[in-house]
Amino acid sequence: MIIRAVKKEEYRLIEDFVYEIFKNTNYSDGAVEKSLVREIREKQYYIPQLDLVAEERGEIIGHFMLSKFPLSNEDENEMLMLSPVSVAIHKQRQGVGKFMLQEGIKLASNMGFKGIIVEGDFNYYRRFGFKTSTEFGIFASKKNLPPTAENLMALELCENGLANISGEVDYSIYHSLKH
Repeated sequence: MIIRAVKKEEYRLIEDFVYEIFKNTNYSDGAVEKSLVREIREKQYYIPQLDLVAEERGEIIGHFMLSKFPLSNEDENEMLMLSPVSVAIHKQRQGVGKFMLQEGIKLASNMGFKGIIVEGDFNYYRRFGFKTSTEFGIFASKKNLPPTAENLMALELCENGLANISGEVDYSIYHSLKH
């Protein structure tokens, strides 16, 4: 299995891949995630080197994106948002997601970013070192609260990386994520 950047000619394929994965969940119909992928690519926060796929024997089996994310309209060059993370249904629970995230975290750290935020299953993401974001002074905006405070998490990419970073996570910069 390898991790590589998405090629421009694969954009539509990846959007459809993401849609197919999320439409089979009990919390989404896939449209939001597909739209989010497209919207991230259209904004100034997009980082082509962190729009990544997991590939095995020429088959794309996973996709995830890390993009710049401003906290309270600041720190956009230091913070990243992880979203969405998609693994092919026939490859789930086989270590693909773990491999993707470990590689993505290494890449982001090597690029000099200070931290990553993610909204998701805290039982899953804490295995990678994510902690509840409030431990770092990072809070959800009242405009788009997560299901619980535990669902909004942050990860330091270097020692004390988030020591001087705090603020509010406001997803309304993405029309796809407005609740």
